[in-house]
Amino acid sequence: MRLVVLAPEAFAPLARLRSEAQDVEIIVGDEIGALREAAESADAILATPHSASLLVDLWRDIRHVRWIHTLLAGVENLPYDLLRTSEVVVTNSRGLYADALGEFAIAAMLWFAKDLRRLAQNQSERRWEPFLVERLEGETAGIIGYGGIGQAVGRRAEALGMRVVSVRKRGEMHDPTVDDVIREARYIVLSTPLTPATYRLIDAKRIAAMRSDAVLINVSRGAVVDEAALIDALRTRKIRGAALDVFETEPLPHESPLWTLDNILISPHSADHTADAHDRAMDFFLENLRRFQRGEALENVVDKVERY
Repeated sequence: MRLVVLAPEAFAPLARLRSEAQDVEIIVGDEIGALREAAESADAILATPHSASLLVDLWRDIRHVRWIHTLLAGVENLPYDLLRTSEVVVTNSRGLYADALGEFAIAAMLWFAKDLRRLAQNQSERRWEPFLVERLEGETAGIIGYGGIGQAVGRRAEALGMRVVSVRKRGEMHDPTVDDVIREARYIVLSTPLTPATYRLIDAKRIAAMRSDAVLINVSRGAVVDEAALIDALRTRKIRGAALDVFETEPLPHESPLWTLDNILISPHSADHTADAHDRAMDFFLENLRRFQRGEALENVVDKVERY
């Protein structure tokens, strides 16, 4: 079996792959010229972060590829116009980062409920200033996108005594269900995949429908939210705040107004960057690789029409 890995040679998980897949011929590269010949006889492709464009460039050469796996959970950047018309099976790493993102969402809720920014500022200024804090118990967490990440948030929220309302199915994304969640929830967590159906799902109208004390938490993709509308709502205090791990443009531009707001928590798309993240992703890929070699059904198959 021949596996082409779209990655630089310095990509850390390669050592693990080479150690545990010794019966597989592995070709690694991130330059199109060096990959074309190998791609012609490849059986499978492992796509690493930021390698989607290489798939487009290699498409006419990958005549025998039957499987493409991405180490990412998000697959919005894959070339679906090409993939939809092919027999290639696509799998991803969804669910592997759910626990870390679930913890981040709860941390964001506590950031606002306990006013941790104020505590940190007072501590740095040696100011003793008691103030009232809030409980999460009894509050409503609204989760839009109730897959692995959404469920990880939900379990943790329920353990803290919160009421959880959620919407999951793609077909529900434009039904009143989403609007009900937005109007009802104190903490709104976005954990839906980015697809044509969810692009700017949270637009100006839906932001305006949120409670004035609502906090929007996005661990999905930046383009699920109309960022300009969110900035306006935060500036004018139409909602209480936001905690964002993802943005329309990444890295977040230095000139973005988001940096200047005091009612936002900014994370540089690293809420799931745990020390074992690469190992967990490689564990999953290696198990799927064994399934592929045995001719068994693969896990985490991506629907190339629905794009998740």
